[in-house]
Amino acid sequence: MRRAFTTVACFSVCFFVQFVSILGGLAWAIVGGALTAVIFLLLTVFFELDFPFPWLQYFLPVVASLAATLIAFIGGIITDPLDWWAAAAAGAVSCSWLVYQTQSRRRCALCDQRLGSSALAFECPRCTLEVCADACWDSTHLRCRLCEQNHVAILPPEPRWWDRQLGARVNQGRCQMCMATPDKADLRCCGHCGRPQCRDCWDQANGQCSRCHWTIPDLPEKLRPYMLTQ
Repeated sequence: MRRAFTTVACFSVCFFVQFVSILGGLAWAIVGGALTAVIFLLLTVFFELDFPFPWLQYFLPVVASLAATLIAFIGGIITDPLDWWAAAAAGAVSCSWLVYQTQSRRRCALCDQRLGSSALAFECPRCTLEVCADACWDSTHLRCRLCEQNHVAILPPEPRWWDRQLGARVNQGRCQMCMATPDKADLRCCGHCGRPQCRDCWDQANGQCSRCHWTIPDLPEKLRPYMLTQ
């Protein structure tokens, strides 16, 4: 209902602008047609209107211009056939707006799908590529599909960083995720429950313990917004 009422209100405003401009003569009629399209498109952006058919956003200002011109002809206010160029001016502005929106719209860095203004997209914290949520974002592992396939790491490789966050390397037990032993992997204990995980599994889990879900405090800046620390 909100969308319908707002659309009708925007249409009425544009109809009025076109009708008033027609009274000023041919030149003003054409200017009014272009202005009608600009006003309607700006209002749809301001009110964040999502149309069931995207082409309606570009078609309705032309209809508003045509309707105002038709009423003026029926009422005998104008008789010059050239006044119909007002609707053509509205159509030209709408087409230009559509081309601009199409060319400047963001694209998914992996599948090249266009990302509209309301499309959900994520910046991968590992490779920093902006990817679509539908096909290229792995919501389970919080990274893009490509980084998941290639096992791209995000936690620092320096041993000193791991020592500061989780303490020294342990020589007993097994990784709670992959069951690796200390002689085959660098095991580090959780800062909350004390259970060990290897560095690869810590990275795979984005710095979160697989058992108690405690999270390493000093995570990389790009990863922090995606993690709920405990």
